Amino acid sequence: MKFRIIFSLFLLTHISSYGQYDWKYGELVLKNNDTIKGFIQIPMISRGTLTNSKKIKFKENLEGKITRYDHTSANKLIFKDLNNENSLFEYIRTSPSKVQLFKRIYTGNKIRLYARMVSDVSHSHPDANGFVQKTVWRPSDFNEYYAQRKYERNATALIKVMGPFVFQKSFSKNAMKYFADCPDLVAKLKNRTLKESDLLSIIQEYDECE
Repeated sequence: MKFRIIFSLFLLTHISSYGQYDWKYGELVLKNNDTIKGFIQIPMISRGTLTNSKKIKFKENLEGKITRYDHTSANKLIFKDLNNENSLFEYIRTSPSKVQLFKRIYTGNKIRLYARMVSDVSHSHPDANGFVQKTVWRPSDFNEYYAQRKYERNATALIKVMGPFVFQKSFSKNAMKYFADCPDLVAKLKNRTLKESDLLSIIQEYDECE
């Protein structure tokens, strides 16, 4: 069901990403469609590291044994947000070889918008004993956004973290290319009537474009 977003992108990210990487009670829907309830921790993705844990951690209670799930064993998970509404995280394909976990923040007739938080290793330096120390930048809000139309197999990055405080270049250029089948929206992107900070409005306008 389509819902309309009236909050700004800034406000939405502050509300939606609150505490999402802590242990939270929720429901995990498995590949066999079974649903298990308990405490869930979403994996944190970090730029600049060679490996990342991509598995969801689950335990029936806070003192229980941890079981790990990934896209081969789970489909999605559901939390209650601060407004006591369902907050949905699901695995989506971002390339032919990558399936990653995102929060769905917009569901339209033609398109969905997904978001996640990505931290980044900004620099490394040796300490007095010769050990390498890494400084990790951990944002407090969502900072990557992917869109996926109904007919698309893979989602497309609209805003992506590329490195320390560096984001995907030319949001307007990328957005104009992605939304090329909606000329009125492309015109607004071209003249900067709509910008990166208006992402939700952009997505909603595209969804209503004929």
